Amino acid sequence: MLIRLHDAMLAFRRDHKGVAAVEFAIILPLMLIFFIGVVETATALTANRKTTAVASTVADLAAQAITLSDTNVTDIFGAARAIMEPHGSNNIQIRLTSASDNGGGNVRVDWSDGYNMAPYSRGQSVNVPPDIVFTNGSVIIAEVRYTYQSAFTYYAYGDIAMEDKFYARPRRTLVVGRTR
Repeated sequence: MLIRLHDAMLAFRRDHKGVAAVEFAIILPLMLIFFIGVVETATALTANRKTTAVASTVADLAAQAITLSDTNVTDIFGAARAIMEPHGSNNIQIRLTSASDNGGGNVRVDWSDGYNMAPYSRGQSVNVPPDIVFTNGSVIIAEVRYTYQSAFTYYAYGDIAMEDKFYARPRRTLVVGRTR
């Protein structure tokens, strides 16, 4: 009986059937985690790039105008929402502002509009980097915040906040006007 048990153990030890299946079962969960991580990282990076594209596009569209109406601003915000697709535009916040330096070096808001974000008050002082606004000049400021949400990243990191700010000088006028 002891010899039979010993022979059976040797036969079991030499038998390599199913080894690949066991290795695959051990490696599969790890490979799936890596795959999902790569996909989620790529998707989050795409959302971040789109956030930057929204900021530059919103500022650029506003800087091309002489005067913006409510319809123009609504269209600009609509274009911004379209850029964010397929990520969805429910989690995007945009503030579009025109600010001027009236000679004292202090930059103040001429007008401001917001999409899911409060606009600045007229006359409010805003900080801009040096050499962005020249004396008696103005600048269009586009601020964008986006909250990236994913079922996978939510459990690991929670929601990921992305934001960007873009400055553009008016192209066709000294100060872009705003009609209501």
